[in-house]
Amino acid sequence: MNNNLLIFRPFNKKDINEVLDLLINLSITNKEFFHPYKFDKKTLLKNYNSDDFYFVMVINNVIIGYSFLRFFGYKIPSFGCCIKNGYENKGYGEKITKLTIKKAKELGYKKVILKTYKKNIFAKKIYDKVGFKVIGETDDKRQYKMELIL
Repeated sequence: MNNNLLIFRPFNKKDINEVLDLLINLSITNKEFFHPYKFDKKTLLKNYNSDDFYFVMVINNVIIGYSFLRFFGYKIPSFGCCIKNGYENKGYGEKITKLTIKKAKELGYKKVILKTYKKNIFAKKIYDKVGFKVIGETDDKRQYKMELIL
């Protein structure tokens, strides 16, 4: 991973087609774990115009990561991210997680929450490493509820 070429910035309207392509073409495993909303232009445009925060990670003018801090009607942002098919297992998941958490701190938030599937061992390792703690599980027992105090 060459950080000199890496850019982390807010998602903008001109990113919609490229982010949609990233989402539609996620690996089968990542699609199983990352499905926060419908993957279509209408939804991405709605996200862009929302009060939530969406980000992209770019390398050599290619969007390889997508993350968010969403509120779901609460005051605590919920974190989520995904990495473009073909760029997984290269440290980018940890990088985009750290950059998004840094942004949450800059925005003045004191805590970030998330849910991750228990079967998503790679993500759980990243979240543990960054400092998230398990605080419970979903009603169906398939996901951990985690939080990070900033």
